[in-house]
Amino acid sequence: MISKRRNSIMVKMIVFYTIPFILLSVLLVWNSTHTTRNIQDSFITNMSHAFDQSYRDIEGRIQVASDLTSMVSRNNKMLEFINDPYLGDQSEFLKEYLDTVTPIIKYATAFSESDDYSIRVYMGNDAIPESWPYFFHLSNYSSHPKLQQFVQKDSETRLWLLPDDRELGPASLQDERRKYTLLTKLYSPARGMLGLAVVTLAEDSLFSIEEEPANLSNAQFLYAGGHIGLSTAELDEAEEAAILQQHIGDKRAYFIQGEYLYLHRNLDSIGQSLVYKVSLEQLNASVRKNVWNQILLIVFSILLLMITCYFMFKMIFLRLNKIVSVMRQVITGNNSIRIPDNRPDELGQLAHDFNDLIERNNELIHRVVMKERLRKEAQIKALQYQINPHFIYNTLDIFRMQLIKARIFDTADRLADFGQILRYNLSDNTLHTTLNEEIGLIRKYVSLQSLSSSKEIRLDIEVQESLKTFPVIKFLLQPIVENSIKYGQTARRELLHIQVRAYAIQQQVIIDITDNGWGMEEEQIAGLNEQFRAPLHYEDPAAEPPRRSIGLHNINSRLRLYYGDAYPITMEGKSNDYTKVQIRIPYE
Repeated sequence: MISKRRNSIMVKMIVFYTIPFILLSVLLVWNSTHTTRNIQDSFITNMSHAFDQSYRDIEGRIQVASDLTSMVSRNNKMLEFINDPYLGDQSEFLKEYLDTVTPIIKYATAFSESDDYSIRVYMGNDAIPESWPYFFHLSNYSSHPKLQQFVQKDSETRLWLLPDDRELGPASLQDERRKYTLLTKLYSPARGMLGLAVVTLAEDSLFSIEEEPANLSNAQFLYAGGHIGLSTAELDEAEEAAILQQHIGDKRAYFIQGEYLYLHRNLDSIGQSLVYKVSLEQLNASVRKNVWNQILLIVFSILLLMITCYFMFKMIFLRLNKIVSVMRQVITGNNSIRIPDNRPDELGQLAHDFNDLIERNNELIHRVVMKERLRKEAQIKALQYQINPHFIYNTLDIFRMQLIKARIFDTADRLADFGQILRYNLSDNTLHTTLNEEIGLIRKYVSLQSLSSSKEIRLDIEVQESLKTFPVIKFLLQPIVENSIKYGQTARRELLHIQVRAYAIQQQVIIDITDNGWGMEEEQIAGLNEQFRAPLHYEDPAAEPPRRSIGLHNINSRLRLYYGDAYPITMEGKSNDYTKVQIRIPYE
């Protein structure tokens, strides 16, 4: 039955500790999801930073083309020359052409510090001769479709031609490189159109080699109107267009489609969007690694907690089994065994308290045994074990009746007192009596002793009225009075005076028995008082008191057993003067 209960407790504790395991698992799963989200956000952030840098670089290159056209379109000497050149003196015209106007174009070309840019001026004034490769007549290219529309629209001052558009300029100056062309109108102070400043930008210069994605599955490209322009990888244009058309207008700068992350941003100046297609393989690998790490952490944590709890429970229940085993042995009667557990914890405290309980139980058993033993010893052993008490009572009554018939009344009364004393001492119906009955007993006892004594015995009793019914243990005062008569009769005084006083003070009942016998030496009194206060050792024969003081030790032991060790007999006296015995009882 005990084993089943123990197993039930273990199951309950394991179930109880499963709750933290579940909470820990939920926490770790939440942490894994949160970490995965953080990894994804960090990956997107890193890719966005790289994408933004590439976007700013492209914007910068486009801005260089815009700056080059501004250098030409805002140069006053260039505009004055194209508006109204002086053609009277051929030499002066060529000098100004070569020394003033042409260096403006060369300077702007040199400003780009790259052969990716080229600058040309298309003049509306056909009177100015063309100068290869910078100055051309605009009328020679009036058939260009987008050029015609641009020139006719007064509201537009700039136009970008994409690489797929027909290139503007002499065929002899064109090469295999695809180019973006920026057209900027040139105006006179009177807002008359003088021509165009044209800057070309090589398409392949927008993406340098260093900016190409390291992962071959990634791609960076330009997109507009369902068509892919410059791209760093081979792409399915139709597939990419179908994907981008759904998201390219979104406010968010990125979206995830399948196994790829798309980052996009509009290049408003050239009318295209820069798109960065990034494979999520690296992200997924990081996420998988994080998930496996979290799973391993969960498994390891649960195993660690289970192992820890197992050994903890095992240690606890091993100690509990020892405690239960000792308890069962104590129940079967082995009161000498103790629980060997002194650890400073709850189980150690339980063992300590149970050991104390065994000690107190043993002490209680000893007290009960000693009480019964002392009660039996307080009776007259010879009459108790050898003579039938009723026979004694009947015989004494016969003698008393014969004395009354002989008219010897004084002796008959003494014999009646003796019979009552025997009845009182031999009666075992109760362990307690009243102080008044004890006083009556010692009166009868002194009356009997006065018959055989050669001295006059005087007994003075002073008891508070409220204490006469106070309960006390039986046979408390008679042995003390007996000692007073026994040792007081040998004194030289003619009158043996015995005083008994009973009074209450400070929640205690105090009984003083004083006689004027031989008295005692101070050393003898001190020795007796020390014996009365010493621990009780009734089971040890060597600890038996001297025969002279058996009665006092008997009363002292019974007082301490009934009322506690704080209530021993105390004695005082003086040699050849007096002896006083004091009894203290708690007044409840």
